Amino acid sequence: MPAPDIFPPRAVSVVLHDVAPATWPACEALLRMIDGCGQVPVTLLVVPDYHHRGTIDTDIGFRRAIEARLQRGDELALHGFHHIDDTAAAPRNPLQWLTRRVYTASEGEFAALNESAATELLARGLACFDALDWPVEGFVAPAWLMSDGTRAALAHSRLKYTSTRTTLYRLPDWRATGHPSLVWSVRAAWRRAASRVVNEVQQRRLSRAPLLRLGLHPADAQHPQAVNYWQRTLRQALRDRQPMTKAAWLAAGA
Repeated sequence: MPAPDIFPPRAVSVVLHDVAPATWPACEALLRMIDGCGQVPVTLLVVPDYHHRGTIDTDIGFRRAIEARLQRGDELALHGFHHIDDTAAAPRNPLQWLTRRVYTASEGEFAALNESAATELLARGLACFDALDWPVEGFVAPAWLMSDGTRAALAHSRLKYTSTRTTLYRLPDWRATGHPSLVWSVRAAWRRAASRVVNEVQQRRLSRAPLLRLGLHPADAQHPQAVNYWQRTLRQALRDRQPMTKAAWLAAGA
């Protein structure tokens, strides 16, 4: 008799971006809010040397905090190396300039790397995790921007998944599951107002989606309307969705 198909449960995945020693106070504030909503495992997107402001291996307090989160059931994923787009060639046309300098405020570290450079940075990041004996299955590019070279490098890496703002991919074959992430942009008042409207529309559209992804950033912690939105949205999702990390959801059969 053939094995029955396995389908993942309806789930909500909370993803905290830009996790690093330099951002940890804001991350802790958001994690306290998340923990207050229930037993919610979080996918933590860790940056080994965020903006060149200190590596994850040299901050003992940060390391202990992350290891405590692992004990709670959180997942770690690699999120670039420096996060900032300061090593690739400069933008060559207006579209690249808008994407890499305006839309992302120069945060798209993997947006323009060739395969060799992307492979090297991925290897450096994974080596940092290995040195700390931290498990890692996923990679998320800063600002969700990946060059063709980055995609090629990921296909040859040991990583099991990656994601963009709109899609979650299994590696190495890039099998896609189309589950967009809700996210706030808080850099300006008009962005915050637009984020609230766009997310509420998107949330209604995704009400029947198998997976709801919530993408939080440390900067959200400074804006009560963003924090309140995330708290309300998570509590609502937990009424009929199982909280799962991205790796756990994929492992469940997505």
